[in-house]
Amino acid sequence: MLPAREEVRTAPPIGALADGIKARVRDYVQLTKARLSLTVVLSGVVGYWLGASTIDPSHLLWFAAGTLLVVVGANAFNQVLEREPDARMRRTAQRPIPRGRIAPSEAAFAAALGSAVGLLILFVESGPLAGGLGLLGLVVYVAVYTPMKRRSSWSTLPGAIAGALPTLMGFSAAAGTLSPLAWCLFGVLFFWQFPHTWAIAATYREDYQRVGHRALPERGVAAGTVVASAALFLTSLLPSLLGDAGPLYTAVALVLGLAFLISAVRFGDGTRRPRATALLATSLLYLPLILALAAFGGRGF
Repeated sequence: MLPAREEVRTAPPIGALADGIKARVRDYVQLTKARLSLTVVLSGVVGYWLGASTIDPSHLLWFAAGTLLVVVGANAFNQVLEREPDARMRRTAQRPIPRGRIAPSEAAFAAALGSAVGLLILFVESGPLAGGLGLLGLVVYVAVYTPMKRRSSWSTLPGAIAGALPTLMGFSAAAGTLSPLAWCLFGVLFFWQFPHTWAIAATYREDYQRVGHRALPERGVAAGTVVASAALFLTSLLPSLLGDAGPLYTAVALVLGLAFLISAVRFGDGTRRPRATALLATSLLYLPLILALAAFGGRGF
């Protein structure tokens, strides 16, 4: 009788191991909604920049790191809670949880760990006001906005609050308090999110209807979009009225605000997909431009 052959286990090639690591990293980046997270952190950094009399790079980096961890934790929690509707929407079906590349329990653990570490950093390095605002934003986004999306179009309201809070976090981290200028920046982020969210919902209307997301109001969409865009326009000019903005900021904010308002009027009730897509593109262009203008047009806008 011949002896049984022993199985020889070979280690995976280094290239395959590296590819596996890269794929895992990509999944986690997708879990955190990296581009959205970086935009939110950018708004917080602009708030910090406006609130600081002098910039301490180390202090700013700690604030940015803490905010980023809280934001990516909130986004990961969002994907854990929405894994079932995500699996049925074309635009989200390839996310790592619906595709089974990351288990919900693993994603929830990562979200909890990231959020906890981020909040700890904010409370210790940026102060109780910044940390408290960060905690408030996390709770509102995860516990109010996310479950409310499938119940009411009013979910945009808590979502807008959570999305705008990092501006106040940044300002308070630098100044230790909040001024009218901080609330102006908060208002810009707050009002911007209504036409932006409704443009997304109108662009992907079929996907949203398939899973019961009710982000787009059933009535008054046209009027609501114009009112929110007009409020955004006026809020962006408040720093000029308060004497915190120079002529460059005022002129460019006027142009950007009018362009946004025109796109909002053309959006109408959101039933024409090309116009919804145009408003979405306008909103995505507007936000980084107005934030850059606020940051580089002078500390006081």
